[in-house]
Amino acid sequence: MFALSLYCNIHTHSRSSNRDEPLIEAGVLMDPIESYFSGFSPVRRGTDDWRQLQRFNALAKRERWDKEERSADYKRLQQAWTEAVESEFEGSSILHYQLLCGDLEIDPIPETVTECKSELKAVFVNIVDLMEYRRKGRRGQKPKRFAKLKQLQKYSLEKGKYYRKENAKAEMLRELLKPLL
Repeated sequence: MFALSLYCNIHTHSRSSNRDEPLIEAGVLMDPIESYFSGFSPVRRGTDDWRQLQRFNALAKRERWDKEERSADYKRLQQAWTEAVESEFEGSSILHYQLLCGDLEIDPIPETVTECKSELKAVFVNIVDLMEYRRKGRRGQKPKRFAKLKQLQKYSLEKGKYYRKENAKAEMLRELLKPLL
């Protein structure tokens, strides 16, 4: 697993003095999403997916943010999501690709990066669900693989679970991205 605790970029906050410090806990840089929330007094962790939308909404309500403040902080949280996703998929070795193929139950596991890429291009999986599965230490239900692009598109749009193409820099991630419209 590519643990987010190995996250290499120092993420800082800009709203209050305690949010301007590098986010280091026990000598390890924190996961970008937890880093975002660490600049506030504790907010109960949401029961929703890894994006922590319930937690964000509770924070916004507690802090009594107006529309402008809420929008600005939501953009910061979106940036944290992007950092988390890119970090999760940043590897490009054969081992990274084979691990991803295993996560997606591609059998047999391809032996070369080129073969892995070819297999991954044919997979229809929701990136948010895949990210959540990986962040949970690959425990629980694996992300659903859809038989057709139309099924993935419908699911992703109905659930509001998608990752913007313009944010995708990681090579492995680009192999999985599919158009939603």
